[in-house]
Amino acid sequence: MRVPRWGSLRWLPITLSRALTNAMAVASALAMAGATASAQGGHTEKLHVNPAVKECSFQLDASLTQSAWRQFAGEAGVVTYFRPMSDARPMGAGKFEVSIMQWKTGIHAADAAWNDTFVHPDSMHWLFEGDGLQFPGLMLRTGVTEKTDMGVYLTKSPSANYGFYGAQVQHSLLQDAGKKWAGAARLSFVSMYGPKDLEFTVYGLDLVASRKYAVFSKRAFVSPYAGVSTSLSRAHEKTPAVNLADESVLRAQGMVGAAAQFSRAKLAVEYGLASVPSLSIKIGVGPRSN
Repeated sequence: MRVPRWGSLRWLPITLSRALTNAMAVASALAMAGATASAQGGHTEKLHVNPAVKECSFQLDASLTQSAWRQFAGEAGVVTYFRPMSDARPMGAGKFEVSIMQWKTGIHAADAAWNDTFVHPDSMHWLFEGDGLQFPGLMLRTGVTEKTDMGVYLTKSPSANYGFYGAQVQHSLLQDAGKKWAGAARLSFVSMYGPKDLEFTVYGLDLVASRKYAVFSKRAFVSPYAGVSTSLSRAHEKTPAVNLADESVLRAQGMVGAAAQFSRAKLAVEYGLASVPSLSIKIGVGPRSN
């Protein structure tokens, strides 16, 4: 699967302070580098080829085992998990945010969990290049009430046979009088669409806490945040090529990140601490910070 890259931070509609941007990007990149250095070494796997596909696509191979199927269910839950990359403060009723994002997860593409669930246009068309599987998407968030936000997410792999859609609800649990400290709970789901061979869905529960800081004479804000997540991923095969039981995998993961804002421009980076670590970036436009 070769997905488009959203480019560098110059896509930000207005200029955010270079000092803030670089500090956040460098800190996150250093954290990710240590965790994913061994995720994707040389290409040694023998790929399953189907010339009928234009891009790497889901098609279960007869060699897929139950243990690899379970590994796929668990790791795909991390890869596709709905990450809003936002702090715990509520947006406010009637406010909305539109963002583009990219998640990168350090899976091992040579593992049967991934090699036996994908087909490729030719024997040299690898699932991904570099040290992680990159996943772009589009997200819309809106404030439903003064304490509750909702978000939706959509992505489609170009020329491949699959995409994902999801939704999330975030509810504020606490916020101090100065609106600096905040805590929230999130419920989410993501589901796959497109492939004929399988169905896949992941459900999530997050608890997140954050603190807001004003910087650069209060023209910009940054909100470091941290949280924990519990996810349930479910995989069901629908092809005569294999005879595998459904897999339901319960996992926990942590997150640390920072959301920055200058006027209506928003930027966030997040590192996910899980069995397969992830690094996520979001660039968007939303309401001015209160």
